[in-house]
Order: sequence, then structure tokens, then C-alpha cells
Amino acid sequence: MAENRARRSVALFLVLVSGQMILMSAQARHPQSGQSVLRTWSLTVAAPFFESVNRALTGLTRLWKSYIALRDVERENRALRQEMDLLRMQLMRLTEEAREAERLRALVGLQQQVPGQSLIARVIGRDVSAWFQSLVINRGQRDGVRPGAAVITPAGLVGRVVDVGPVSARVQLLTDDRSGVGGAVGVVGESRALGVVVGKNEALCKMRYVPGTEPVKEGDIVYTTGQDGIYPRGLLIGRVVSVRRGSAMVSHDILIEPTALRGPLEEVIVLVDSPTDVRLTPTIASRPQ
Repeated sequence: MAENRARRSVALFLVLVSGQMILMSAQARHPQSGQSVLRTWSLTVAAPFFESVNRALTGLTRLWKSYIALRDVERENRALRQEMDLLRMQLMRLTEEAREAERLRALVGLQQQVPGQSLIARVIGRDVSAWFQSLVINRGQRDGVRPGAAVITPAGLVGRVVDVGPVSARVQLLTDDRSGVGGAVGVVGESRALGVVVGKNEALCKMRYVPGTEPVKEGDIVYTTGQDGIYPRGLLIGRVVSVRRGSAMVSHDILIEPTALRGPLEEVIVLVDSPTDVRLTPTIASRPQ
């Protein structure tokens, strides 16, 4: 018992002494700063913890600001993409309008050279099936279009009108296998390399009955002769792309590329009056589509 009491007394004494020291420390002042020594010690011990918390909060703040900035950048990029798409569409529209204006200028220039009445027509449909190659234009009986009228562009002969409605007509292309046109290789009236250009339901036409003794080479120009009674004389048909030479007894085997059909057709000219002779300047007659 006495020993336990002694131990309790010593413990109480130590507690009292520690409390006294704490109180003395709390009352004590740092000689330089004048702050409480206890507060200084507590701040010193807690400083690393506070620094870690501050760094964590600073990082979270920066991360949040970066997220907000990225959202703003994404929104700006979306708006810029929409603006670029709009500008691209406007550029495409202006480019197409410029091309259309250039085509119309060429057509008007050609129309001024063609004798008699002619009409500018827009292509509104096309059939390029294996059975029949044709296109539909937005001119018909009301405009004076009739079957058999020749259809041309600044690049050459397209074909002829075969069916006519009140406000539209169907044009048979040179490449149709039921199409045929009298042609001459070289200068019409001077060349003796005469034949018939017929379609093959392909991109190229075939020229038949050209005597194998006549000089024909790749790149030669073929014009209409007017002897078929359908097409006027002097219209550009196309260029010779292949020649398998014949002989005195065998005709040349010639392939022709119709220059007017090398690209997509948008507008054409219909020769309403079907003149017998058409003389065009080479720069307009051979201009590509």
C-alpha cells in the first residue's frame, strides 16, 4: 500500500511539474519575435502539415482552372470548326458559280458564231446505261426544239435530239450504238479520209469506212461532213486516239474520243434551225469541257 501511494505521489508530482512547465512555456516569450514559445513550437511542428495541405489545394485549384480552360478551348475550337465549314461551303458555292459563269460565257461566244436560231439548255438528267446513252435537257416544244436538232458545246458535238416534250427533250449521245455521223479526218473539203463515226455504248466511238490508203494518225481532229443530212458541216466530233492501219482493200480501224463528252455536261446549245454549214474558230471549237 505504502509503495502504491508513493508511486501515485510521484506520478502526481510529475504531472504537476509538466503542467507547470507548460504554463511557463505558454507565458514565456521569444526574445526576438515576442511570440509565445508554445505557439512557436506548435507552428514549427505543424508547418510541414500545413505546407502539404497548401500544395494539395494549390494543385487542385490549378487542375480545376486547367479543366475550365480546356472546356473553353474546346468550345472555341468547335465554333472555329463550324465557321470553317461555313466558309468552305461558301467557297465551294462561289467556285461553282465562277465555273458556271465561265461555261456560260463560252456558250454565249459559241452561240454568237452559230448561224440561225439556237438555244442554251441546261442538262437536267442523264442515262448512261449499257442499252442507251442519252441526256435530258430543260428545253422542249415550247422553245422551238424539234427532233433531229444537233446539240453542241464549245468542246464539240454532243449528239442530236430524239424525243421532245413540251418543256424538255431527250438527246442521243454520240457514244450510243444507234448513233451515226459522217466524219472527215482533218480539214473538211480537203481530206479524203471520210467515214462514219458510230457509238459503241462506251466512252470512245469507232470510225468506219476510212480507206486504208489515206494517212490517219493519232491526234488527228475529226469534223462532221454534213453528208448524213442530220448534222451541220464543220462541227468538231473528236480526236483520233487509236489507229489500226488498213490497206488498199481494208479500211482503217479507228477509235475516236468525242471531245464534248470527256467531262460532265452542265449546259449545251441546241441548233434549232439546223444550219448546213457551221464554221467555228479553233480556239472555241476545241476548248475542253
